[in-house]
Amino acid sequence: MLTIKSLTPLVLIACSLLSPSVFSANTENNFDDPLNTLNSEIWWKSDGWSNGFPFVNRWEGEAITFAEDIGMAITLSKTPLSNGSSDYQSGELRSHNFYRYGCFEADIKPVNEPGVVSAFFLFAGPYDKDENSNGMHNEIDIEFLGNNTNAMQINYWTNDDRYANSNEKLIYLDFDASKDYHRYAIKWTEKHIKWYIDGELVHTETNIPESPIPSAKDSTLRIMANVWLTDPRISNWAGEYTESGQTPTAYFRNISYTQGTECQLED
Repeated sequence: MLTIKSLTPLVLIACSLLSPSVFSANTENNFDDPLNTLNSEIWWKSDGWSNGFPFVNRWEGEAITFAEDIGMAITLSKTPLSNGSSDYQSGELRSHNFYRYGCFEADIKPVNEPGVVSAFFLFAGPYDKDENSNGMHNEIDIEFLGNNTNAMQINYWTNDDRYANSNEKLIYLDFDASKDYHRYAIKWTEKHIKWYIDGELVHTETNIPESPIPSAKDSTLRIMANVWLTDPRISNWAGEYTESGQTPTAYFRNISYTQGTECQLED
């Protein structure tokens, strides 16, 4: 069954810090997207930049594809640039809008490959903000570390530009997440963050003064999904990637948002 283990804090950035655009908010639009094509009213693709450490890859729009039967595929590949500045590309999907409290859900089949992280998360920061955001780093995560897809890592940061107070925990699974789609969800409220797998509540973080959770009063959050290659210097976290001709691919489908008053995930 599902078990939880706290982790030693890691100063890791599972998000994109370098965004070329700032978008206006439309925070109360519920949606349920099967991801069999790019819905450009909801999403855009990161394209043509990189984050730097601890990310090895750059972001390219062509790394994301859509298909009727599988949804969205994000593929990491060795595609060197001619100037030698980057050897690997991968993909990242971002919502145009920034969202308030509610339920954020996705069917996910992550990469099973050491050194590769598959992520579904909520994010705002200095380069990802709207008029409802304070410009500080706020984030809520679901991540799969490619060296052990029998576990899901959860995490959050609150008004933390230095990434100093992360709150990683591992949720041990009774299945290998990379073998099939399962439904993962974040329920974000003023008082709690709750994580769910296939409709089952697996962990709750409570808003307390000693460890506050992100607040919609401080910042609305963008919905994001990506696959990224980790720097070998943090191989003790997600493992070390070894090239064997593979093209690691994670799959996402049926991403949905339901605003707080209508969010029906049971505890």
